[in-house]
Amino acid sequence: MGKKISVIFSARPCFDTFTPKIFEYIRDNIDKEAEGHFIVANYKEAEHVKNVIDQKNVHIYNVTEYFKNHWDEFTFEDLCEKEETYSCKPIWSYIYIDRFLIKHSREYAIKITDGYFQFYEDLFKGGEINFFYDEAISTIQTFVGYLVGKKYDVKYFSAMQTRGSLDLKYFYFLNDPFQLDMEMDDDYLNVSYSKEEIEKADAFLKENEESYQKPLVDAFNVVQKPHFNFYDFLMAPLHYAKCHRSFDYNNKYFYMYYHEDMVSQKTFDVKYYFNYRKYRDLYQKPDYSKKFVYYPLHFEPEASTLVCANKYEKQIVFIDGLAKSLPADTLLYVKEHYVFLGNRNPSFYESMKNYPNVVLIDPFESSRTLIENSVAVATLTGTAGYEAMLLRKPVILGGRIFFENAPGIIHVDDIYHKYKDIMDKWERPKREDVVKFICAFFRTLHEGNIAAFSDTALEEENMKLIATALYEKMREM
Repeated sequence: MGKKISVIFSARPCFDTFTPKIFEYIRDNIDKEAEGHFIVANYKEAEHVKNVIDQKNVHIYNVTEYFKNHWDEFTFEDLCEKEETYSCKPIWSYIYIDRFLIKHSREYAIKITDGYFQFYEDLFKGGEINFFYDEAISTIQTFVGYLVGKKYDVKYFSAMQTRGSLDLKYFYFLNDPFQLDMEMDDDYLNVSYSKEEIEKADAFLKENEESYQKPLVDAFNVVQKPHFNFYDFLMAPLHYAKCHRSFDYNNKYFYMYYHEDMVSQKTFDVKYYFNYRKYRDLYQKPDYSKKFVYYPLHFEPEASTLVCANKYEKQIVFIDGLAKSLPADTLLYVKEHYVFLGNRNPSFYESMKNYPNVVLIDPFESSRTLIENSVAVATLTGTAGYEAMLLRKPVILGGRIFFENAPGIIHVDDIYHKYKDIMDKWERPKREDVVKFICAFFRTLHEGNIAAFSDTALEEENMKLIATALYEKMREM
């Protein structure tokens, strides 16, 4: 059987039940000797894990407890040494991917970052843990675990749900910060595929060519404009006061909750409503008689931009460079997703007024129609780029993501004054090449729903699928 499986998981909400249940299935049904280690933020989360599964072969590490006991050991000088030890200069490029940590002072960010280096060193240097399973990298906690793990041969990996109509049915594995498919064959055009594989991929492509395949995850998103609720408005001050008095809000030893307004969604809905009112008049209906490049906005902040498109995580930088690069006869259509209405700072929309060739499009306009009528789709890592690739449209990609090597994708590190060269050189890919990409991608997919927030994620059959795939992958690594 080889080396014993000993894997560490993050048990953050909403994974505080999902990952313990995955390990429980592995331990009880596949490998009774497997060891499960869980990182929790505080005592409350530790107790939750203890209540979810019995403690056989289970180890829990409380970040708050560890940081409180070692706080004075975390120093600027030590962090400078860690930069050298783990070849991660400049360390600030890693710190800036964390949407929680960048809200705090320089001194606090240094302490927290150095603390996680020491935390993972203490966990990994003994050689007892050999796998590190977490979400896709989006915080300094996970990124430092990835860096320290490389030194101590603790292999990081994660699972990413597929996009589009397959998103709650299948997932793929990744083992790097950029959400790349670790099993994808980059030489997919020169690989032989069976008749059955080609027929399945061709049918999938044909279905996407003929009609828009709505992502299954959209079932969780109600299509409606932000609205005002007077009761929520009256209750908002109480929600904020309760949050500010909570232990988590005042716990400096766990930075993700420290001074974070963890209030109810209803309170945020009030805020989103007033934000939406400020800029709703800026939205326009698209004029499909015009030539345009389509850019769907990413949610901010999230890993798809903070990590996978770090240079352009402030999307205005990418939009600025692209807008200044378009010819006189081409507009840039920028569209917000209806799910995020009111979430973005209104100042972003105000800045759009400074770009005469940029048009803010009605969020409820069909993304599929915009893709079909565009001369090109520009995105950092978004699903619209994947959908456009399937239609063999030009796709300008500003970040790194699993479909970066698909046919027709043009990766750009700097978009400024590059648009004309890109479009002059672009050739529409052959349909059979897209079919080959789909064949190769399908080979990497594993059945199962890893969306921990969904109703079916914790069902026994789904746990079996996820746990079995994870265990087999660890045996292969």
